[in-house]
Amino acid sequence: MARGHGRILTSIWEDADFLKLDEKEQRFYLFLISQPNLNHAGLLPLTLRRWSRKAKGLTSADVEKRLQSLDEAQFIVMDDDTEELLIRSFVRNDGVWRMPKVMGAMVSGALEISSRRLQVALLTEMDRIPLDELSDEPTKMRGGEGPSIRTQVAGHIEALRKAFGSPTPDPSRGGSGTPSATPSGTPSDTPAEGGDEGGSKPSTRGRARTSRAHSPAPTPAPAPAPSPTPDRVGVEVGDETSGSSGLAATPPDGDAPIDIDGFELNDTMRAWALRTFGAGLDLDYETAQFIDHFRAQAVRRPNWPTEWQKWIRRSAKYASERANRPPLRSVNGTGSRAETHTADDYTNSSVEDLFAS
Repeated sequence: MARGHGRILTSIWEDADFLKLDEKEQRFYLFLISQPNLNHAGLLPLTLRRWSRKAKGLTSADVEKRLQSLDEAQFIVMDDDTEELLIRSFVRNDGVWRMPKVMGAMVSGALEISSRRLQVALLTEMDRIPLDELSDEPTKMRGGEGPSIRTQVAGHIEALRKAFGSPTPDPSRGGSGTPSATPSGTPSDTPAEGGDEGGSKPSTRGRARTSRAHSPAPTPAPAPAPSPTPDRVGVEVGDETSGSSGLAATPPDGDAPIDIDGFELNDTMRAWALRTFGAGLDLDYETAQFIDHFRAQAVRRPNWPTEWQKWIRRSAKYASERANRPPLRSVNGTGSRAETHTADDYTNSSVEDLFAS
């Protein structure tokens, strides 16, 4: 369900770093916070062409410039390779960390992140959450007492660390991932990160081809699948509405884009899945389902290994949820005998549904 509003702290107008931004950059930061598809982790897809249509005279190049300024000022963290944006202090400034249930939704939203750089930034933010401000008193439940709010929130943070595998700070950049000593409540209290000069790069989302002031960190996936070649069938989609990117349509020879790109499961991908989720997933089965799904959809993704990682994360999430569901009981038509079923017996949907275009 899309958000109905964005939360802006009035203290933002007392923040020295925010006041250093020009009027257009400030406006664009508020624009990002009010996006309806911003999730509880503060994650947004980079859709520059779509955003450029939200104001008269605004261009993709203008949007790119403002995003770059916000990135350099450390209000946001971007990865041009995975086309993701993180509003760095969102979890703290939106009050997400104070509510255990919402923190659970935050973890689910964070598992959508493909970028290693964004993962590092979010984990660094988790270190800045003032857990000592949360109640340590047991919560009241119908059956007695439950874990405290502090314990629940800390558990969600630990679950996120386990899912991300405690990545090392921004391995491709020269900056430091260490947070400043005293976290504040303002949006600009970001850990310092340096940057190398990066060249211009075409974008599958219709981004302006201007040079960037940072070089994106690699995702935890292995080397990406071969990039699209000019003779591939289809047209470039500049403004996405369904989450797919790149080229669509099955070529005349019957091969789908995933076949043309030569996607396959390799040892590096197996090692990542084992390290992240243990041996509980049948990777060959999940990969076969993944390939069959995208073969049927006949759509292209800019980075197949990254898309595969998203699939595996969702599979692990739903496997865990199914394992924790209590048995369900049903009564037959005569009411004379009850049968016990497990949650798996009632699982008619799968992770494939989440990828349906």
